[in-house]
Amino acid sequence: MKQILRPLLFLIAVSSILLLSDLQNRKGSAHTTGKKRIAIFRFNSNQILEVTENGVLDKIKRTKNFADGQIEISRYCAEGDMAVANTIASNIVGEKFDLVVTISTPGLQVMANANKHGDILHVFCAVTDPVAAGVGVTGPATNQHPAHLVGIGTFQPVEGIFRIARIMKPDLKKVGVVWCTSETCSAACLKKARVICKELGIELVEMSVETVSQVYEASLAVCSKGVEALWIGGDNIVESAIDMYIGAANKSHIPVFSNNPKHAFKGGMANLGANYFEVGQTAGDMVVSLLNGSKTSTIEIKNVVPEKLYINDAVRKKMKDNWLLPASLQARADSLIK
Repeated sequence: MKQILRPLLFLIAVSSILLLSDLQNRKGSAHTTGKKRIAIFRFNSNQILEVTENGVLDKIKRTKNFADGQIEISRYCAEGDMAVANTIASNIVGEKFDLVVTISTPGLQVMANANKHGDILHVFCAVTDPVAAGVGVTGPATNQHPAHLVGIGTFQPVEGIFRIARIMKPDLKKVGVVWCTSETCSAACLKKARVICKELGIELVEMSVETVSQVYEASLAVCSKGVEALWIGGDNIVESAIDMYIGAANKSHIPVFSNNPKHAFKGGMANLGANYFEVGQTAGDMVVSLLNGSKTSTIEIKNVVPEKLYINDAVRKKMKDNWLLPASLQARADSLIK
């Protein structure tokens, strides 16, 4: 009996040691394989943020490290829900990723709050005004941001689109806007809009909202006040309801001016803004550089706005007022939809 029991006990002991060793290996596998783990965190599914994310991913996926399997990417989207965004941000910190990329101002703010101790390296993009976001960025210089937080700003060319509106209608007097008061990016754009409208002698009729569901009714209300056009700047809430926004303008046969070039394909008449795929690629370059050992202390917070102008001429011809399209503006347009 002893001759049988001793070998059996020995086998059990060896098996236990091997199982415990494998358990430890499995627990640590995510952090010992040498892979760099990146979280991509998009606040919602509007067009700007999706295109920006594609630019980030394109740049990372074209690196040798990704091709060699040394980079692992996890993607998250809060679909505009702040409670969900907070949960995602907390989970990203808890999962101890090597780096997180946030896309949008609300995404930056939520992630910065969850990561305030600097547990994860954080790169942000598609942010209108990083300083106004209140996340510890005080200016553009290398010593004006937290050590764990870097990125790029993309302040929409607000003054530019209003100057284009004036070119297309020299007697333009009244423009409407719907904006979300809880978004610092929207407030920053509106501040610039007020200044340029005062300079150009244009009355800016404002209507505030808090949720996507309020956008359409607010847009109709603004249109009823005799505005000659609607404008949209960097506002995630209104961006998410852009079809409704343009639909409300169509009911009054007035155009929409926007700071998103791609809105031309949704019915926006003149659309001046950034090429957000290029914005994403610039952020992707920063991610790759940091993963390759660059120090955050050498990085400035730059404003990156590769401008594009898309004009929908078919929409222009359907408006109740006479909107012009001079040759100089046609020559400037990157895309002219007829």
